[in-house]
Formats: sequence, C-alpha cells, structure tokens
Amino acid sequence: MKLKNTITALAFGFFSCYCAQATNIERNTTIDVTIDQDADDDPEKAESIVQTALQYIGTRYRAGQSSPKGFDCSGFTSYVYKKENLSITRSSRTQYREGTPITQIADLQKGDLVFFGRGRNRHNVGHVGIVTDVAADGNSFKFIHASRTGVKIDNSNSAYYSARYIGARRILDKQ
Repeated sequence: MKLKNTITALAFGFFSCYCAQATNIERNTTIDVTIDQDADDDPEKAESIVQTALQYIGTRYRAGQSSPKGFDCSGFTSYVYKKENLSITRSSRTQYREGTPITQIADLQKGDLVFFGRGRNRHNVGHVGIVTDVAADGNSFKFIHASRTGVKIDNSNSAYYSARYIGARRILDKQ
C-alpha cells in the first residue's frame, strides 16, 4: 500500500542531529513523503527494521552523513528506513513531524522512532533513534542510534537520555 503524507516543515539548510538548527531558513515549505508499505502495523516489518539497524552497530559517527561509512543520528534512521523501503525525511526535526505520535512509553513498539532534546532542552529535537525493545513494565525502552561514539544501543532510563526524552513517532501505522 502506498501512503502519501504531507508534512509541513521548515526547509533549506543543513540539519545535524546535534545542532538540530537549520541555517538560512527562508520560508515554510511542504514536503511530500511517500511511504511504501506492504502491511500496516506489521510486527515482522518492525522486527526487520530493528535487524537492519543492528547490522550497523559500531559504525562510526560522521556529522551530516548517511551511509555505512558513517552516520549522524537522522542519517542513520533515514538510511535504515530506506533499506526497508520506507521513506522518511533526513533531519531529526522533520522526522519528529512524521507518522503518528506515541504519547506513552508503554505503547512503544520495535521500529518506532524516539526523539531527544538538545542538551536538557525538551523543546527542540536534537537526536533520534529506533526502538529495539520495550521493558515489560512499560517504563523504559532500548534504542539503537548513531551517537558521537558510533552506532550503539542505549537505554532510555539512563540519566542522560531520560532527562532529554521528548517523544516518539510510529511510521508503521494505519492511516
């Protein structure tokens, strides 16, 4: 099934996960995103996304990059989703506007995108990862992401990430 989502986003400029600020912002623009899906809310597809992401553990961090030679956070998520025939935008800020918001950690599923603020600022998206597991008690999750030390798995209940968690989005969703 092909889904077409229209996302209004600030455009123009270089987006980096850690700066999360666009430069030379001139106007609002509409970005059309086409998502190719064979099945909605598909646990097999979600598991496939996670398995694809896990192949890149240890890949080094490179700002502005989205290839196995190096990833920044949104380059990593967009690359993994593209390998799974799902198209998402390239910046963490615009990825935060895609899909369906997930308001409760207990409702997260494998393959969901999770977002974190820059510094302790929970108002500006500065980082993104992919959920790999949700704790049985529904209070925390593990996620894979491209950090400054490379692609790795972290836990949301670490002091660093729990203080910066902003929210989550589900790209694999019924529309």
